[in-house]
Amino acid sequence: MSEKSIQKVAFIAPSTCLPRNAKSTLNRTANLIRKGLGAEEVYFSPFLFSMDEQIDHVTASADDRSADFKAVIRDDDLVISVAGGTGAEDLAFKIDKIDYRIIRNHRPIFIGFSDFTFLLSEIYYHARVPVIYFPTLKLGKSNSKKIFPLIQGGEIHYQGKRWLTPPPPRRLSGIPIGGNLSTFVNFLNREKPPKFYWKQHILFIEDIQVDVEDLHRLLAALRRHHVLQKIRGIVIGSMCQYSKNHNYKKNQKDALKFILTYLRDMIRARRKQGYSLPILAVSNFGHNITRDLMAVPIGGRVTISKTKKITFRLGN
Repeated sequence: MSEKSIQKVAFIAPSTCLPRNAKSTLNRTANLIRKGLGAEEVYFSPFLFSMDEQIDHVTASADDRSADFKAVIRDDDLVISVAGGTGAEDLAFKIDKIDYRIIRNHRPIFIGFSDFTFLLSEIYYHARVPVIYFPTLKLGKSNSKKIFPLIQGGEIHYQGKRWLTPPPPRRLSGIPIGGNLSTFVNFLNREKPPKFYWKQHILFIEDIQVDVEDLHRLLAALRRHHVLQKIRGIVIGSMCQYSKNHNYKKNQKDALKFILTYLRDMIRARRKQGYSLPILAVSNFGHNITRDLMAVPIGGRVTISKTKKITFRLGN
């Protein structure tokens, strides 16, 4: 992918709004992007700190949020969702074929996290342009050393933690897909589910405060959509909100154990078919993580070596 010029940047709030005390973080992030990417103009949506009077957990009405979205895709080079929460799915009903055609032709880069998984997945599915799964307000000087090169078409590298299954016999390559597991499953759960060629993809998942029952339902949904039967590999990040205490470690360990137990029959069946299901655990992907936080280019390219080195590119 050739280097993309980032002249205009837009900060939008398609989901839950920012708290007022996040204004300094927002300004610091905007200044970091201006300096790091050479952006000349920065747009701040009027809904970043607002609340809809009728639905107090979203920033504004679906009509206002979608109108804001439709405006920035026509004019801006980098579109940033400032927060997760809930509400991004509302815009899916408002975005039409014309909007996706504009995205496909103009090719703005989208960055967002958590609830924005829904729109990132929609954009990749309908417009087939790569997007970035990353909480931008956690950018910082350290993470920007990888995010900026990724945006500009370069390769970036991370290190996985451990293989939960035998590693693949050779390096694993494919198209990253996924994000927040609960939201991604919600994206798939519709009358006419989106159709992906799963064998080309590697699934990246993380979540927050999901218990065993939640995980069971989510994994069952992935099976129902034939994701687990065909996906090239799985990378699992934090399945609960990261913290440094012992409780987090136990919860994460229990979640990984349950996932492996649930997938045991699938792993065995695929091994017999000669199409193994490699599963890699990583420690730098999920909520509340700041150090070396992984940025996943959904729809881009990823290569994972037997030694757990992960290489991302935004373009193929």
